[in-house]
Amino acid sequence: MGFKDDLDREKHSLLSSRRPYETAAFIIFSLLFLQQLFYLVRSLFDFIKNGGNFSVTNITSAGNLQAFFNRTVFVDSSKWIWVIFAIALLVLYYFLIYVFVWRYCKKRNLAKWTWTTLVVFGPFMLFMPAYMFYIMYIFREYLFKFVKTIVEEYKAFNPEQMALQETKLLEQEEKDAEVRAKDKEQRDLEKAEAARKRHEEKEAKKAAEKKEREVETKE
Repeated sequence: MGFKDDLDREKHSLLSSRRPYETAAFIIFSLLFLQQLFYLVRSLFDFIKNGGNFSVTNITSAGNLQAFFNRTVFVDSSKWIWVIFAIALLVLYYFLIYVFVWRYCKKRNLAKWTWTTLVVFGPFMLFMPAYMFYIMYIFREYLFKFVKTIVEEYKAFNPEQMALQETKLLEQEEKDAEVRAKDKEQRDLEKAEAARKRHEEKEAKKAAEKKEREVETKE
């Protein structure tokens, strides 16, 4: 239920009109991520079917994945070991993005999808097509608000207050960790109790079957 509730809250947040730039960032991130995933699967399929060298480009011969992925594969693009190692690094990369960008922004009520999209795809998005200028014009009010917020936060920045907030967040994370540990301990106890009951039932069943066999033997 917890995951389903989080998913519902995220869906309602993206569909609301309070942060349209978040919805736009989510759509952009999803499209770019799915594009990467498509060409990764396509390259894997071609590599399995035809062998040769693992391709790190799309149909326009342009690099489609992160540079560190390409550099890892280029050690020897004909060997499976380097392809698997590069994919493992890619999975680790997105996991770290989730932990240190998306979840970090979520805990601090920041624009998590916007920042995640900028961190993952920002350098490539700088070489944007002309229609992006129209989109920037449409969302200019939010861009101005974003810039104004940065300026105001810079003027009001207080290192001591930030340290206090970080301390509170760390305390909350420690409390959450304690709750998770207690929940895990409770689940482990419940599993152990269930296993003990199953073992007792199994032993009782064996004893009953043994008794029945003894009775049949005497008869």
